[in-house]
Amino acid sequence: MRKLLFLLSFILMFNLTLFVNVSAAESKWPSGPDIYAKSGIVIDADSGTVLYDKKSDTKRYPASITKIITALLTIENCKMNDTVTFSKNAITSLQYGDANFGCQIGEKMTVKECLYALMLSSANEVATALGEHVGGTEENFAKMMTERAKKAGAKNTNFVNCNGLHNKEHYVTAYDMAMIMKDALKYDSFKKIINSTTYTVKKNNKRKTNDQTLQRHKMVWLTSGYYYDGIIGGKTGYTDEAGNTLVTAAKRNGTTLISVVLKSNTFNVYEDTKKLLDFGFDNFENKNVSENDTRFVQNTNSSNLKSPFTDYEDNIYIDPNSSVVLPKNFKFKDLKSQVVFEKEKNSFAKVVYKYGDKEVGTARLIYEKNGKVQTNKVSKKTNETPTLIAPTAVNKANKKQANKETKVTTSKTKNSNTSAIIKIIVMIIIVILAVVVCSILVRNKRKKLKHIRKSKRQRYYRD
Repeated sequence: MRKLLFLLSFILMFNLTLFVNVSAAESKWPSGPDIYAKSGIVIDADSGTVLYDKKSDTKRYPASITKIITALLTIENCKMNDTVTFSKNAITSLQYGDANFGCQIGEKMTVKECLYALMLSSANEVATALGEHVGGTEENFAKMMTERAKKAGAKNTNFVNCNGLHNKEHYVTAYDMAMIMKDALKYDSFKKIINSTTYTVKKNNKRKTNDQTLQRHKMVWLTSGYYYDGIIGGKTGYTDEAGNTLVTAAKRNGTTLISVVLKSNTFNVYEDTKKLLDFGFDNFENKNVSENDTRFVQNTNSSNLKSPFTDYEDNIYIDPNSSVVLPKNFKFKDLKSQVVFEKEKNSFAKVVYKYGDKEVGTARLIYEKNGKVQTNKVSKKTNETPTLIAPTAVNKANKKQANKETKVTTSKTKNSNTSAIIKIIVMIIIVILAVVVCSILVRNKRKKLKHIRKSKRQRYYRD
């Protein structure tokens, strides 16, 4: 009951400013570039907002960009120093012309070495060996890949092998690959691997000398002529049926973008990718929600929600890591927003932010039970209203600042609006009580009349 009352307090105060802050201004999304590829997309890696798309939901063959999810599942299920033993199936499944690292049956390599050979050299036998190591069989691992893709947000993807060799039932969409890459970028080990140009695999039980694996993604090489400022890395792919495919991530000024190009060719695949990334960096910027949503006031003296319904203080605040992506020169306060109730761990809802009709990001609303008794309740004489307070130490960058005293100025508009909503609530309660009281009085009167009539009938029959 106590938690319910606090959430009710928050909902009332939040939704009041929700309607006040909605801008009536018309919004226009920047128009994107023309690309050669049949499908393409660029998204903001933090919020998942789609900045540009060209047939991004069309099913296409991925080729070796499949190995991104092979690496993701390996990182999530293995330790870097685990040993992978190459089976006969992993080696004999190679066909003439397939990318490989020259591994042999029975060869033992660490997971770390395998991941570098997988992502840099695009070694197909390494992909199969990792799939068997994690899933037992390649078939079982392929099912894990499809399920993991769905968890990442994929809608129209199906995998049947670990390496991306052509199969009619092995397909993705540009959007789905962007979401898979978004999840993979959460791991520092993955980002370190795809940002490397070379890696040395040491000699082992089958390999007589140290061998180097070389990066195939040209945008990572400083001297390639395709190098991209802010590059994180990605994965190349090619089969006759898939054409050239490329997934790329880059970061500039705190904004991380992911581009996916499907069904391109050798001459245009990097040009397409550069156009998409340039479009994203030139036209958009990333904004932290907790630092920009003025409905959440920072105050060093208190970090608790003051509820008008209970005597306790509990914490309700916005996820400090949530962000939105906006066209440059567009103000955060002009975004539309909506509360969606959705339980997830210690969060009971999320705020969805929109630019016109386009969703540009979400922020989780987090509830933390405190248990402290309120020291400053609502004053009837001064007509003070409760202020929604967010925890001050929301991230490492703010910890030092949180120790300094800051003065919080609450606008007259917010005060008057909050007072208005409380008055409306009180009026509703009074009306409900009045209806209940009237109902009771009418009911009692009817009972009394019924009793009088019954008494008269009894006297009549006795007479």
